[in-house]
Amino acid sequence: MQNLSLKNISFYIYLCGIFLLAVTLPFSNFLMSVSQFILLGGWIIGGELKEKLIRFSKNKTALVISSVFILHLIGLAYTTDFDYGLEDVKKKIPLMLMPLIFSSSPALSKKQFEKILLLFTISVLAATFVCFFILLGYTHKQIVQPYQASVFISHIRFGLLISLSVFILGYFFIAKKSILLKLLISLLVTWLILFLIMTESATGLICTITVAVLLLAGFILKTNNVVLRFSVMALLLLGCFFTVKGFFSMTEKLNSAFYIDKKQLPSHTKNGNPYIHDTISQGAENGNHVWLFICEEELAEEWDKKSSIPYYGKDMSGNEIKYTLIRFLASKGLYKDAEGVNALSEKEIKSVEKGIPNVNFMRTLNPSARLQKIIWEINLYVKGGNPSGHSVVQRFEFWKASIGIIKENFLFGVGTGDTKSAFENQYEKMNSPLKKESRHRSHNQFLAIATAFGIIGISWFLIALFYPFIAERKIHDYFYITFFIIAILSMLTEDTLETQAGVTFYAFFNSFFLLCREKSKAHIES
Repeated sequence: MQNLSLKNISFYIYLCGIFLLAVTLPFSNFLMSVSQFILLGGWIIGGELKEKLIRFSKNKTALVISSVFILHLIGLAYTTDFDYGLEDVKKKIPLMLMPLIFSSSPALSKKQFEKILLLFTISVLAATFVCFFILLGYTHKQIVQPYQASVFISHIRFGLLISLSVFILGYFFIAKKSILLKLLISLLVTWLILFLIMTESATGLICTITVAVLLLAGFILKTNNVVLRFSVMALLLLGCFFTVKGFFSMTEKLNSAFYIDKKQLPSHTKNGNPYIHDTISQGAENGNHVWLFICEEELAEEWDKKSSIPYYGKDMSGNEIKYTLIRFLASKGLYKDAEGVNALSEKEIKSVEKGIPNVNFMRTLNPSARLQKIIWEINLYVKGGNPSGHSVVQRFEFWKASIGIIKENFLFGVGTGDTKSAFENQYEKMNSPLKKESRHRSHNQFLAIATAFGIIGISWFLIALFYPFIAERKIHDYFYITFFIIAILSMLTEDTLETQAGVTFYAFFNSFFLLCREKSKAHIES
């Protein structure tokens, strides 16, 4: 009876640990760590550690997914910067802890499983509401870029949590029969998508759209209703067509300007000062030439009257404010002179100070804003501009550096602790245009693994990623396939496992969806 009581206490501690971790994922790195200590404490208090270790050792899926942690341990054996490597290994502990605990603990009932998902989603929703008020300026925090409203964890990791929450709500929409609940869920899904748009979360939006398209494609393949199949297929094709058409139309609009007869360009401003017309540069904002009608003498004089940031200073985003101002004026179709600066409102002056280069980007809800910025960045990079500070194109430099390191350390990589120094050396070898403060690591999880552990390590990592599809037949598991696609997409442009929030997100949900609902284990009802 005493053993049974101890087991129950252990299980409830374990359950509380899962609940707390699910709730704190969008909010606090510290509480994520506390939750994992609670999970481990409950696991230890329950006793029977030998039996638990045996259950873990017999679970091939748990062993395979936890082996990614072992890979990082092995990488310490041939690293020269052991301290840095040890810090990296400590960060990766959830990759071992979650499979160990979940595979050797009692399975959750459907009710418990759904409660955890519901609590996680409510927590994500609460975090979005708080961040929304911050975005609107109801706090003292200075928001320069929309993504900075994500004050709890990285906006990229937060975008992944929001994307997963959208599809968890989708499950409840189908599972619940109440019309009122379906209506509420629809509103909440709409809110989450709008929040991703408002904060310009490219990763979150891409994940959400991709998963939705793939789920629809899977539905097409499964359904026997020919009319429905062709209707959904036609809808997807039309959506793809208009998306591609809209992308190329926007690209053309952003990269080209309205025709101007260069022979008719005015030589002087209304105040009698000479204009500079750069007729070679092709930059455009909203179809207006950026480098025509420029009188820096008047720009500097008038701007310094209106702003505490000097004309030759830097905006809050770290860029030279004069270039931000010139682009902003062009986006409004104004000349870059005294008259143009005086035509700006106080709100527009504040926007330029924040580093907003286009009047269209001032809107809180602008679905195309992030895409416009990405197109502009790529256009700048193609024309030889410095990629520093531009989140998309500077990744091209990160990837070049990664590939350079991999070529020189093809078989085993540089080890767990030497990635930092390897990147620093590689950027110098490349004579990279990136500023030192912008020289980061891979920003691609696959390249990060290959850099640290070579071709052997990346092969190991890929097996650990895809093994569950074979062993657990998870290809038809709605929750796992949704999470898996989101995780893989994030790894293409981010070092998902290199931050505490990222590694906890991946380790928790990977183990939760794979190991907490095994049919072979008895359920304990709450």
